[in-house]
Amino acid sequence: MIRFALASLAVCLASSPIAATQTMTVEESIVTDYRPVVGRIEASDTAMARSRLQGIVTQLGIDEGDTVKAGDVVAFIADDTIAPQINAIQSRIDGLTEQVTQQEADLARAEKLLADGFYPKARYDQEAAALNVMKSNRASAIEERRSLVARQGEGYVRAPADSRVTDVSVVEGSVVSPGQVIATLATLDGLVRLSLPERHLSYLSEGGEISIRLPARDDAIRTARIEKVYPALKDGAVVADAVVEGGLNALVGERADVLAPVGDRRAIILPQEYVTTRYGVDFVRVKIGDRYVDAPVVLAEPLVANGVYEVLSGLRPGDVIVLPGTKSS
Repeated sequence: MIRFALASLAVCLASSPIAATQTMTVEESIVTDYRPVVGRIEASDTAMARSRLQGIVTQLGIDEGDTVKAGDVVAFIADDTIAPQINAIQSRIDGLTEQVTQQEADLARAEKLLADGFYPKARYDQEAAALNVMKSNRASAIEERRSLVARQGEGYVRAPADSRVTDVSVVEGSVVSPGQVIATLATLDGLVRLSLPERHLSYLSEGGEISIRLPARDDAIRTARIEKVYPALKDGAVVADAVVEGGLNALVGERADVLAPVGDRRAIILPQEYVTTRYGVDFVRVKIGDRYVDAPVVLAEPLVANGVYEVLSGLRPGDVIVLPGTKSS
């Protein structure tokens, strides 16, 4: 089906003492015909949420179709081997802390005896060195514990960006390995990726505008600006990124009709408020002399595009029309 868009609506508003704001002189306009080209909407960016640990999925907070924000936790992987290691290191830290406390107390007493000349200097230096070794061992154990706690925190799988969940590969209780995919995410806000047949490459250019229609949803036409045309073909199709004005809520892989221009022509275009329909017949009120007559007209399909009609027959340039309901003088 050939769609049309208004290139320029040339109408002359006539000055009439009867209805100055309701009278319009019909003139031909230049319109561009469009033919729908079947394309597919793909995600502009895709990402995979992967596990960094080997363990069991104990929490899974997402499902296909959910929308997530950057940093949201989508799953938690529990590694049962980490907690015992943390507990063992914590026990070692506690023991080293007690040794350090005792050694510091002994060294304080030895320092007083050394000052009075009742304690060997060599032994005092030896005990001070032993205290430093204990403190170093405790600091090393604390860092090791911090490393294990950080590794345990890697069990939280987070969303890398604001996106929509397209696929979940695991269920709660699943055993996963490092690098295994937990979920696949896709972004579809505003920026979309179009896949079009190669023969339509000539009218795709960066910075240009195209019209998109989602036939599975409605016949509304959305305007998109092409941001990037990729230099390589994919499965015989040219891939382009476009920004849809006002954003686009669609499914990954959803069919999209991209309206490709096929030529210009002259046509009579009318605002839809000048047309009425009765019993399946469309009428336009035409001024003939001092009277107004409802003249039947034939309109193009689809009837309304951008709030206007294309008249195939029933009017000619120079006719004066008025809004419905206008009475004769």
